[in-house]
Amino acid sequence: MAAKRNYKDSMFRAIFKDKKALLSLYNAIRKTNITDWRAIRLNSLKGVLFNIMRNDLSFTVGEEEIILMEEQSTPNGNMPLRLFFYLAKLYQHSVAQEKLYRQATTRLPAPHFYVFCVGRHDLPPVSEERLSAAFATPSSDLELVVHIYNITDGIDSPLFPACPMLHQYSQFVSQVEARIASGRARDAAIRDTIRYCMANNILYDFLKAHDSEVYDMVSMKFDMNTALRVAKEEAREAGWQEGKEQGMQQGMQQGIKKGRLQAALETKTSIILKMLKKGMRLADIAGIAEWPAARIIEIAKKNNLPVTE
Repeated sequence: MAAKRNYKDSMFRAIFKDKKALLSLYNAIRKTNITDWRAIRLNSLKGVLFNIMRNDLSFTVGEEEIILMEEQSTPNGNMPLRLFFYLAKLYQHSVAQEKLYRQATTRLPAPHFYVFCVGRHDLPPVSEERLSAAFATPSSDLELVVHIYNITDGIDSPLFPACPMLHQYSQFVSQVEARIASGRARDAAIRDTIRYCMANNILYDFLKAHDSEVYDMVSMKFDMNTALRVAKEEAREAGWQEGKEQGMQQGMQQGIKKGRLQAALETKTSIILKMLKKGMRLADIAGIAEWPAARIIEIAKKNNLPVTE
């Protein structure tokens, strides 16, 4: 096991960048029965700008399809737009510029977009989001459909029977969340879950091969989830207090807005500092935090921390 951990991989990505596991997930989604995992080619965009604009998994199947996948704890209404940008970068990267000026139509792999939500019992098993929902006025000239699967343990997901690895990943996350909800400290909950899952043959091979990395993958995931929740709570409290002190409705509204922004800024800065201290790459931090690299470098300088390119 290498001493330097690959913090840029989420646990979801680490599991399914294995092509055999990914083929099982692809077959479950597309209702196919492909057996040759060599038909899959993982996509990667080189360069700092490309690395900042990253998603969990992108791959092509032969020359016919290009698949983009994301795993989330909370649905994001901007996901169709984010995946649209990423697809454009992939096409731009794979198509030679001179082909754009030829008369013959350049054939492109057909895109498909999927988001997997875990930890949400209030969402239906299958739903979708459309890029057109964000348009200022109705337009049928451009559309992008994101298929959303709720893979929370206990939800009757149509994907679980065909992709056991996906179900086991869901069980792992559920075990961590249940332990935290019962009062266990986050670190202990993660370590207990790893032991429980290995004893019960849940993701056993993956956990055995990546035992020294899994804790950091899951810890980062729950750091981000906790940060978002705390930011919302602090914003409400700070905004309410400031609005109350001003004693006017206008002041209350301004206080809520200011408190929300300040709390979110402080929380995100704290997370960025943690990632910098762990030696994560600049591009990966920018991708996770969704902040410009220049602002992250500025934070590093103010705190006398090195930046890993």
